[in-house]
Amino acid sequence: MPLPDNFSPVEHLQDTIRRTFRTEIREWFRDIDLDGDLDINTPRNSLALACEHRDDDSFNMTIGRILLFETLRGRFAEQLLSGGSDGIGVSRYKTNVHRKLKPQIVLRFTEDIGDVEAGYAPVEGRISFRLMDHDASTITEPIALTYANRIKTNFVTGGGFIWKKGRELCSYTDWNKGYQLQLLCRAEAEGRRVVEQVLDIQNDTPNWAYFNHEVSAEPAAAYPTVPDIERVYGKNRRISRVRPVADVRFQWAKLHIHGLQNPIILVDRSGLLLNSLAS
Repeated sequence: MPLPDNFSPVEHLQDTIRRTFRTEIREWFRDIDLDGDLDINTPRNSLALACEHRDDDSFNMTIGRILLFETLRGRFAEQLLSGGSDGIGVSRYKTNVHRKLKPQIVLRFTEDIGDVEAGYAPVEGRISFRLMDHDASTITEPIALTYANRIKTNFVTGGGFIWKKGRELCSYTDWNKGYQLQLLCRAEAEGRRVVEQVLDIQNDTPNWAYFNHEVSAEPAAAYPTVPDIERVYGKNRRISRVRPVADVRFQWAKLHIHGLQNPIILVDRSGLLLNSLAS
């Protein structure tokens, strides 16, 4: 069948996008009334408005919305579904059952985009601990919500808790309570501050006998601000930074439970993740 005389490939493409992507976008943001007035000061509302296809969009605007939506969806899938290095996974092999299969809370931090140095990716931070008083059979949504609210109070209030990362290693280990914290900080005092904030999620008070502080004898040489350039894969490339100095801000917290394929989203400051318990 021949194409109509007034056929426009661009309009046909945009109409196809409208009928396919718009449905997916509305499903993705199903918790938001996209036909109502959206508060763009709310991160998730702002993202929904930016992704939603409009009838009067230019072709470039249409492509831009698709790129934004697919980037968000891809980032969500990477963060939420690649449980490998981030959580306990769902393996049925019960090695070191006392600790490894206990529920695990993971806190994520990221450097503000405006603070990222040119040529480098944002610095990230991760803190995790186990809930030794619970296991997969005893933890419930009301219990998870209690932790979510504690995290919201401790890490979301005031624009997001900032962890001042640096070159000094501060560690806190209390196996019986599920802690094996290793924190790169700029000073011992910062390490103690972060430890106190994390332990308060379980209403715990630090026992400073479990705290250690290690400093390199030559930090500038061991962890240079500007790394060396080395020959890698046929080109001269700057190697990755080790222990970069940066402020990382709290983004979200997840609860990993043995036997669940996907983690429970406890709190989400970023506005990217779906269905957090403490919104």
